[in-house]
Amino acid sequence: MSELFVICETLEVQEEDVRSFVLARMIDGKMEPWPIFVTRRGSKFLAFENACPHGGERLDTGTGEFLDEEGNFLKCSVHGDLFDLDDGKCFIGPAKGQSLKPIDLIIDDGDICIIDDTLTDEDGMHIDEPDAHPEVMITSD
Repeated sequence: MSELFVICETLEVQEEDVRSFVLARMIDGKMEPWPIFVTRRGSKFLAFENACPHGGERLDTGTGEFLDEEGNFLKCSVHGDLFDLDDGKCFIGPAKGQSLKPIDLIIDDGDICIIDDTLTDEDGMHIDEPDAHPEVMITSD
């Protein structure tokens, strides 16, 4: 039987905010990172895979930002594609006409949850990602 997997509390995603998460999934016996993001429009919560349909890059690669300058649309930081916040459909850029992959959410007692049988209890943060950079600690003598 499938179980609810809690991503975060509803209070953690404010109106028109975008929160990024890296979950972990078991794919062919190997743990893989699954970057997603959750946004809120009024009382409605939406989630999408954090991957541009044009090239597969994370929308926030290099910038940590998901929204355009005015905060009205999701923006791919690599090629500048703009996506509608409500349905994830691209209307400007190389991915025009394509959509972000939506993730079905379940709101349960103040928690934002999903059901996915491939999810693991790990948070996915320790898994090396192709575009990850090593941490550098600067110390003084």
